[in-house]
Amino acid sequence: MKKQYIFLIMIAIILYILYLIGTFTYKEYKINWSIEYISKLNIEIKERNKLALEIIEYKKSKAYRNMILKQQLSFKNKWEKVVYLTSEQKYNKYVNEVLPEEIDSLETNIEDNIVNGMTIFEKWIYFLFKIDTR
Repeated sequence: MKKQYIFLIMIAIILYILYLIGTFTYKEYKINWSIEYISKLNIEIKERNKLALEIIEYKKSKAYRNMILKQQLSFKNKWEKVVYLTSEQKYNKYVNEVLPEEIDSLETNIEDNIVNGMTIFEKWIYFLFKIDTR
């Protein structure tokens, strides 16, 4: 009878040791996986930072500033000819002396004339996509 109890106690001890080994290997696997994931993430962040630094250096350069000035402010050097394109409406705003109230009333009248003959569906299409479906 003693041999049976000793045998059951030994089986219980062996199962407990196997449980400890399994939990240890699982924790070790999770730690190694986390380390691997963090190292990959670290490499990716370093590459993004390197790219961001290159972009910052480019945007700080004199050539980039000059390009922005030429595009947005119509700035030009002595030997260059720069054309600044604008819409007719903006051009007329600076060339012709039209009061802002008149411009707003003209815009609303034009839009009202377009919208008056439309169905509700056509109005929605017009307001969302600015497409005249008539």
